[in-house]
Amino acid sequence: MLIVVTGHLAFGWVLANGLRDSALRIQEPEPGEGLAVRALADGVITVQAAEARQEVGHPGVIGLRWANGYGQMGELTEVTPHQVTRLFDLVEGERPPVCPTAPVADCPQVYPEGYAFPNDPGDVGLEFDETEYGSPLGPMGAWIVPASGDTWAVHVHGWTANRREAIRLLRPMHRQSVTSMVIDYRNDLGAPTDPSGHYRFGLHEWEDVESAVAHAMDRGAAKVICIGYSTGAAHIMSFLEQSTLSERVTGLVFDAPNVVLAETVRHGSRDLKVPGLGVSVSPLLIEFGMWIADMRWSIDWDRTNYVQRAEDIIGVPTLVFHGSSDQRVPIAISRQLEARLPDLVLLEEVQAAGHVMSWNANPDRYEKTLEAFVEGLQN
Repeated sequence: MLIVVTGHLAFGWVLANGLRDSALRIQEPEPGEGLAVRALADGVITVQAAEARQEVGHPGVIGLRWANGYGQMGELTEVTPHQVTRLFDLVEGERPPVCPTAPVADCPQVYPEGYAFPNDPGDVGLEFDETEYGSPLGPMGAWIVPASGDTWAVHVHGWTANRREAIRLLRPMHRQSVTSMVIDYRNDLGAPTDPSGHYRFGLHEWEDVESAVAHAMDRGAAKVICIGYSTGAAHIMSFLEQSTLSERVTGLVFDAPNVVLAETVRHGSRDLKVPGLGVSVSPLLIEFGMWIADMRWSIDWDRTNYVQRAEDIIGVPTLVFHGSSDQRVPIAISRQLEARLPDLVLLEEVQAAGHVMSWNANPDRYEKTLEAFVEGLQN
């Protein structure tokens, strides 16, 4: 019995350290594994991955970046194991380097991404101001994309993401005369660091969302729509729960909302193997590691479960997009949210879409759905 208990404590401690390193510790986004360009001609590109990658063959529009350029991959024309041929548009810079035959790892690397645009709102033809708003920790950066109406949208990006995550939604919001404010917040690259030294999944970040909403109101916003991407939705939920300014919010838009942190961790841990044995880590041991992590770093799994308090938090119409093939945040979370608030929450499940890639899978459908929802909020 002593050996079993000691073994569980030791392995639980290791799991907790892994959770801290992978989710809590402040870090710059990793570029991930790159691809090799096998061929490029006449608006068609062939890329190959060293192993299966969801975003390589993801339907719709996928961004592709490399050292001195950026492009967009479009419709799939041919698919073979680890390799796809797609339509291709060069957005900026030089053409990507072609590496016909060398192993993928030995080729110049190109990187697929969901953001789809390389720089700022100018990529989609919109004028914008680079500005700052005040927060409890100091100045935070933001883009403001002005429009003619008195409704503002505050866009809150996800964990380790950045403002570019919101560019995909700026045109439909602008067409609805909504001014967009796309914010940085604590722990972003170049922004102040949270005193805890960790990401807090809404428990602290909500103060920055509150400050951004106050800034929008000072700039003339009569009504506010909060738009949260992945963990950005958690920051917004916490803001709604704790701030008196939540009364100014008239609608919510969430994309792949990471609003039950424990479920996301369990989902991400489902394929963990015991080192040296090759067998799966049991769910019970995962729970033990999560408990140890909470004891050491005050994650607070209950407070970061915003769905269980959704009836007390959400009081306005809410549109949720979630991809059926999301490998990071289980779509079950959004289904739970809709089930708790069927009169307020409209869930749009997008087939074959990955994490925060519902727009990518079908931009036209996404934008029409979003614009209809926003138009309804303003009538």
